Amino acid sequence: MMTQRSLRYHIGIFGKINSGKSSFLNSITDQDVSIVSSTKGTTTDPVYKPMEIHNVGPVVFIDTAGIDDYGELGEIRNKKSNSVIDKCDGFIYLLSNGDDLKFLKKLEDTKKPIIKVLSKSDTKYYSKLEEEFKEIDYVSYSSNKKDDKDKIIKIIEKTFSNSNEITITGDLVKENSTVILVMPQDKEAPKGRLITPQVQTIREILDKRARAICVNPSELKDTIDMLKDHIDLIITDSSVFKEVYDIKPECIKMTSFSVLFSKFKGDIDYFLESVKRLDTKIDKILISEACSHPPIDEDIGRVKIPRLIRKFHPEAEFFFQRGEDFSNIEDYDLIISCGACMFNRTYMLNRVKKAKEKNIPMTNYGITIAYLKGILDKITI
Repeated sequence: MMTQRSLRYHIGIFGKINSGKSSFLNSITDQDVSIVSSTKGTTTDPVYKPMEIHNVGPVVFIDTAGIDDYGELGEIRNKKSNSVIDKCDGFIYLLSNGDDLKFLKKLEDTKKPIIKVLSKSDTKYYSKLEEEFKEIDYVSYSSNKKDDKDKIIKIIEKTFSNSNEITITGDLVKENSTVILVMPQDKEAPKGRLITPQVQTIREILDKRARAICVNPSELKDTIDMLKDHIDLIITDSSVFKEVYDIKPECIKMTSFSVLFSKFKGDIDYFLESVKRLDTKIDKILISEACSHPPIDEDIGRVKIPRLIRKFHPEAEFFFQRGEDFSNIEDYDLIISCGACMFNRTYMLNRVKKAKEKNIPMTNYGITIAYLKGILDKITI
């Protein structure tokens, strides 16, 4: 199956209206991904295109609307384009006539790698553009020249690196490890398939040449009895944290998918510190969910965690934001995020950064459940 978007290196393509962004994307991918037209404002919503690039790995290019879009719709498009910045690991910026470079400065302020491109090098206006941007270290490019495509791909390989050594299981799983994964197939489990954190974790365990044994909670005790001293780690769904802890022998390490993802995608130290906010009076709690699936009867974020917290804080109010909505966070005493398997690490860390800047404690599902059940200090992080 294709590498999921959340595990890909995100490269945003920015520039003014008709700077050649869509032509550039179509050219390097050899596909008509984005609509190309001389009509201004053709690109509205960001367009995502996955690709495999040697020495970088799985990437996703994001074609955005022109940064100088105007009018009521233009403002909406600009807002969407700006929201892409937080997701990006790097940028490609297309220079064009009359560019005041203010947006380029904004991208440079992120300290992320940028490739500056002066496109349409086969046009009669190109010499004027060269003079306009003579102080800029750019790459000349034409979507009509095959050699230029090969050149830009090599520059992408050199500029962008996806050598992120952070993995889901870290050093908890090594070659020949035996890992039991406790995965309840209840109402929350999608029919006929596994949820994303489970799939990604299983795949990583197999890539490490280790053994992954998947069980329902009801099968855990028998599985432990059969394997005896050969189990190196148990990874459980957070919803059955306490039940699994009570069953497992003390000598076997245990964690959860959510806790693993809090370290893989987020700021584990801030999450661990922030969960202590539950020890004090708390009024408003934001539950932040990356997924857009319809809530169900026993949804962990909408039902189980609020129910658990109300045992300690019966007057607490809960508020919910889904997908990319992360607004007015200063209104809350605590933010509890899901494992963010649908977000890339860069985007999730930007959310944490915003919470830190506003001095809002932020933690996640698994850490919250383990803390309130009194086992956070007994699990492996």
